[in-house]
Amino acid sequence: MTSSRVDHYFCEVIGLNSESSYNDTLALFNHKLKVPGKGIIFDDTIPKPSDKALIDSILQELTMMRIGNYAHEDINLTSSDSLNTRLRQALDEVIALAIRQENFSNETIRNNFIAKLMIWCNLYTEGLDFNQDTPPKCLFYGPIKRHEVYFLMILESIGMDVIYFNPTHDQTFKTVETTGHSQSIIWGELSTTLMPFNERVANGVVVEKVTTYAKKATNVLTQALYQDTGIYKPWQFSAGTTRPIIMDSVIEDTLTYWNEPNKLRPGFKTEGNVVYTPTFFTKISGVYRDINEYYELIEKLKHAKNCAFFETPHLTSVGTSFGQTQTIRYHNMPTQSTTQTVANFNQQDLYSLAFCLNPDQTIKRDAIKEHVLYKRLLSLRGDLQEFILSKLEETFATSNLSFFNFNITDKERVRLMAALFTVDERIMNLIDSYDFTSDVPKIVMYINSREPFNQDDAMLLGLMRIIGMDVILLSPNGANNLELVISEKFINSIKLDEFVHDLPLKTPSKNKKESFFSRLFR
Repeated sequence: MTSSRVDHYFCEVIGLNSESSYNDTLALFNHKLKVPGKGIIFDDTIPKPSDKALIDSILQELTMMRIGNYAHEDINLTSSDSLNTRLRQALDEVIALAIRQENFSNETIRNNFIAKLMIWCNLYTEGLDFNQDTPPKCLFYGPIKRHEVYFLMILESIGMDVIYFNPTHDQTFKTVETTGHSQSIIWGELSTTLMPFNERVANGVVVEKVTTYAKKATNVLTQALYQDTGIYKPWQFSAGTTRPIIMDSVIEDTLTYWNEPNKLRPGFKTEGNVVYTPTFFTKISGVYRDINEYYELIEKLKHAKNCAFFETPHLTSVGTSFGQTQTIRYHNMPTQSTTQTVANFNQQDLYSLAFCLNPDQTIKRDAIKEHVLYKRLLSLRGDLQEFILSKLEETFATSNLSFFNFNITDKERVRLMAALFTVDERIMNLIDSYDFTSDVPKIVMYINSREPFNQDDAMLLGLMRIIGMDVILLSPNGANNLELVISEKFINSIKLDEFVHDLPLKTPSKNKKESFFSRLFR
């Protein structure tokens, strides 16, 4: 089936991203399509024709016409000659498809179906204005019947924008519309209940926008300059996401690429709205024999742009005065266990986070944004909040659970959510300032002890990896601490010359003797 227009929309919008934005969208459609000639709204099933005299008249005419040849018949369904021509052509194509797909049991049922389509064409297309810059539109909301799908296909064929909003993902549309002309847009999670259209409109807010000529020109210029050129404008992917690639490197590679932006690192690429981000997740065990050289290494790492430096394995709020302990068993030590200190969140706040999780471990957006622990994130950009929540879900996903050496249940998931929502301000600032193609945010940890990482910190590190941040652990004594909680196959391990114990952190010595040439060529 061919369309009379090449620039129109025919799509099924599946699920909803959030109740508020979904309601706002339907409210805007409702507001726009109330203008005469602009379009049609079906907020429930399309009423069956009830004019028996009209039905009988059409059925009588059909007996004298050849199916598939309506384009050459004198059928006038509207007062517009050009629209009548398009309707007759569309009827020929859609009815032919329906006959192949529906296997009508007899001629009467088939003709009743054809008569229904013709009457709907007469009732709903009369008066539509096809002479404007934008075509008239049809919005259909909620469960749909097979005959109604065929009617939407007719409207699409005559050049209307047709959008089917399907929050519960009724499968009927796809089983009927088999031409491949329609597009499926996954807008979010599927809803288990169907709120009436009028209720959604009443809860929505209409915000009308107009794009200025300068903005349109800027969009055209941006497309020409940045599309598939390897040149990226600031925050070009702010509404996109990242896909991390761990760099398997030696110390020389680490220093070479440590201060390089993502776009200059090996393995970087973009596909659509996804930025593939080559990052370091590295443990550097031991020190150089020249201890001053080791201190210089630390200085180079910690003074990079967008870097947070910690002298503790704990990124969460743990401590002897407000921490709590729990017994942990690891996959790589099945017969042993250890006691760890973990962050002590307000238990009521922690447990209530469980109600913000769906059974499939996705996060309920509206519920989480009303939670007391989330308040800190409300001031972040909307697209950044969505990015953070989607990365939490990604960390929860079954495909990523092998990263951890302990079981991930809903208990651990809510602890990670609480840990992130209350994390050190420096880490939140790193996430906030992350332009995916530019400088990579970094966490450097110097651990001068055998103190192990706890589960909360391990999950936070896993989340940082999923986000696409650099993480480097400096361990002078090479203690087996990170490896207890995170699978070694995900850690890029680098060993230096020797292991030392109790090495306090200090700046490199300034007393190193300079050569004559170094002084000459300052």
